[in-house]
Amino acid sequence: MSQERVLREILVEIDRDPTVSQKKLSKHVGISVGMVNWHIKRCVSKGFVKLQQAPARRYLYYLTPEGFVEKISLTADYLRDSFDIFKTGRKQYEALLNLCAANSWHNILFLGDSELTELAYLICSRVDGVKPVCILDFESQEKEHDGIQILNTIGGVKDYLSSSRIDAIIVTRFDVRFSEKIGTGDLCKALQLDSSRILFPAFLQ
Repeated sequence: MSQERVLREILVEIDRDPTVSQKKLSKHVGISVGMVNWHIKRCVSKGFVKLQQAPARRYLYYLTPEGFVEKISLTADYLRDSFDIFKTGRKQYEALLNLCAANSWHNILFLGDSELTELAYLICSRVDGVKPVCILDFESQEKEHDGIQILNTIGGVKDYLSSSRIDAIIVTRFDVRFSEKIGTGDLCKALQLDSSRILFPAFLQ
C-alpha cells in the first residue's frame, strides 16, 4: 500500500471518529501500530491533525482545515487512480483469462484477495472454460470471496484441491512481488506448475 493511500485512510478514519485508537487504525489500514504512530506524528507536524488529551492516557484526533483539504485531495487522487486501474486491469485480466482458455488451462488460482480479485472474478465469469478454484492470500482473515474459498497456506491449497489440480495462477494483489510471505517458486513446486503459468497483468509488473 502506498504512503499516500495509508495517509488517506488514516485521515478518513480520524475524520469519521476522533476517538479512534492507534490499535484500531492499525487493524483498519493494515500496518503496524508503530507505523500508525509515525504517520500521526507526521500529520501533526504538517498541521493536518491536532491532538487533545483524553482520560485513561488516550488522545482525541481532530482534522484541521488543512487536514480536511489534504483528505479531499488524496481521495480525489485515489478515485482517479482506481478508475484508471479498473479500465486497464479489465483489459489485461481479460487477455490473461483468454490466454488460459486458449491453452485449456481450466482451473485457476487467484493469488491475492483484494479489489483486483473482484475484477478478475468478474472477467472470469465471462470467459468460457475457465473457472477460479480458490484464492491464496497469506494475510487474509476471510474464508471466502464471492463464494470462492480463501486459503492462507500453500498446504491448505493442496489439501483443498484433493485430487484436482491448478492449471494456472493469476496474480490479483498489488504488492505480491514485494511480499516476503509469498514465495512463487515454492508455490509452483508445490502445485507442480511451470513458473510461466504464474500470470501477472502488465500493470503489476
